[in-house]
Amino acid sequence: MMFYMKKFARTVLALSLAAMVCPLWAQVKKTAVSLYNQAYAMQQREDYYGAIETYQEALQMNAQYGDAWYNLAVCTFCLGEYDLSVQYADTAAKYSRNLTQVQNLKGLALIALGKISEARTVFNGVLAKYPNDIDARFGLAEIDLYGGSLSAAEKRYLDALKRDANNRKALLSLALVTSEEGKDAVAERYVNQALEYHSSEAEVHYLAAYLAAKRGNLQEAERRARSAVQIRGNYDKAYELLSQILYSQGRYNEVIDLCEFRIGRNRNLSTAWYLKGLSQAKLGNSQLALNTFTTGLSIDPYDEVMRFALEQQISDSLNIEDTRRSNWAKFHISKAAEFKRGFDGPSERYEYQKALSVDPLNSTARQKFANMLERDGFYELYLNQLKFIGENYMNPGKKSDQQIKNEDTEEALESLMISNLANKWNVDPFYLDKCRWNLGIYYKKAPVQLLHADAEQVISRAAKDLFNGIPSTSVNVQAKAVEGFAEAFRLARTGGRDYFAILTIQETDRSFSLDATLYSARTGTKTTEIHVYRTGNDRVAKSLRRFRQAVLDILPIRGKVIRNSSGTLLVDLGKSDGMVKGAQFDVVKQGKILTADSGTGVYYSEKDMLGTFVIDKVNEEISEGTYTKKGFYDTLNSGDEVILVKLPDDQSAAQGKDGNAVTDTRPAADNNGKPATDAAAAAERASIREDLKAPVKESPLIKMIQNII
Repeated sequence: MMFYMKKFARTVLALSLAAMVCPLWAQVKKTAVSLYNQAYAMQQREDYYGAIETYQEALQMNAQYGDAWYNLAVCTFCLGEYDLSVQYADTAAKYSRNLTQVQNLKGLALIALGKISEARTVFNGVLAKYPNDIDARFGLAEIDLYGGSLSAAEKRYLDALKRDANNRKALLSLALVTSEEGKDAVAERYVNQALEYHSSEAEVHYLAAYLAAKRGNLQEAERRARSAVQIRGNYDKAYELLSQILYSQGRYNEVIDLCEFRIGRNRNLSTAWYLKGLSQAKLGNSQLALNTFTTGLSIDPYDEVMRFALEQQISDSLNIEDTRRSNWAKFHISKAAEFKRGFDGPSERYEYQKALSVDPLNSTARQKFANMLERDGFYELYLNQLKFIGENYMNPGKKSDQQIKNEDTEEALESLMISNLANKWNVDPFYLDKCRWNLGIYYKKAPVQLLHADAEQVISRAAKDLFNGIPSTSVNVQAKAVEGFAEAFRLARTGGRDYFAILTIQETDRSFSLDATLYSARTGTKTTEIHVYRTGNDRVAKSLRRFRQAVLDILPIRGKVIRNSSGTLLVDLGKSDGMVKGAQFDVVKQGKILTADSGTGVYYSEKDMLGTFVIDKVNEEISEGTYTKKGFYDTLNSGDEVILVKLPDDQSAAQGKDGNAVTDTRPAADNNGKPATDAAAAAERASIREDLKAPVKESPLIKMIQNII
């Protein structure tokens, strides 16, 4: 491959010199071959857009130019346009002399499209005619990797290595796969073999650096990364890896210098802006970090991890009245409007809530969120939002139309609520402590991340922030990574948590996956596993929201007795918790409800059960109903707990089939940990459908193997 690349480079150089001597002649004598050579040179520089344009120009001169069709398919593949790549490969197959090369490319494009069986047929067809074709074996190995079978992929690469003992891709792929399997000594042997035969190639040193960093040998990793950039001075991926390695060593000033060097070469490198801002924050330069993140997001507004890092820095370093907050909140307000136009209510709500987390005093976002509460029929919560708006935003001198409208609405709502349960029982629901579940979120840190350093910490904190505003849950995030289960269990149990989750993440430039195992903090037994994989825009936010929903869907709905009057109880559960008339509960002594020994749900002994409770009347935050005691004596006290057993069969009509601004972010399970509401069950089914629709899962391992030339 290198021989042909050098041959093409010499051809391009000769043509360039000829053009310098006789520029006019070169313009007149432009041919399909000369255009092909120009396009190929652009392709080698990874200028795929220019290469595509020039290949198409060459094909206008010669529509049967098989090599041009093939390389056009390669360029579109590199840009992620896999459907088009398959079309170009099919056309190339009509005219190309190297049919196996074309078919192997088509197979790879089919894999990327999720058409695994078709891809397998293509590769097997190549091997049927050419049993020693190595590239077809590489394609089948990639299929094995997508299927999660590392051992099968390893065998494929070994078969390829038997046919070409020095094959660079086979050696490097084996090193990556065996490293993923935890066989570090074997992986190191393959890397050393690749270095022995291909020591002049930067890519070999780059992957050697990555694998050394993954093993925790940062000094060796740094040495190999520096070798890669010495061999190829414009090798940005190696500079990026080197900066990650320096960051892992705490050499933040050097990281900043290296990021500025990369930015000087290409200002659009969002990962350089991200790592520079992160290093500035580590050095305590909060304002510089904010400026750097802001600049990076102006270049790439959809770098979600960088936006999370920015917003966490805002929370840590700025006071609530800082006027800059409104500018940072505009992004989420604008996105909320987009989702509204697309009738995506959950995403719209999420964006308004994010805007308010960035700028709690933002009148636009606050009013929009209040309007959503009104739309969903939560008038008490709507009234609280209007009061907040009136106290913090409105001009007392000259009232706006919105202010007049809000004040009129406040007056009307207060009049209507004179007869509600809060006034009847003389209780202010706003001051109720409704927290019932304490969760811990912990993470294990990968030795090196190829895109976002400290991504695990940033994402874990973002997951915690997503639970803010849910009164029934309190979430804690450990600032530092844990070594493993034992440390996380100890921290959760001694911290009084009910459950704890250990998160791991993987990301590529086009995909994001979050894997979490949820455990009981009392027993340390596994409760459930959550696996989320998303591609496209908003993939990180969607993954986090799916994680939150998966956790809430197994948390039982539980409340507390506020008052007891002659067999009528007032409890701190209401419409905002998904409650409806006829909901049935067990009443249990305070502090006696425990997480199940294993699996979802809760446990409480028969002797701690005081009776049953059925809701008769529901307000937004509180409900009253009939208490039936167990036994002769009534030992019920304020503060004893109620745990949902069953909702009435017709509860969906009262609650709303699609959820709303409040109930789709609340615990939604019965005492067995099963979805109690129609909305929760529907959300679970929708999430399963979305998971099934997800494309074939791409991982950093697969991405790195695909990128080996």
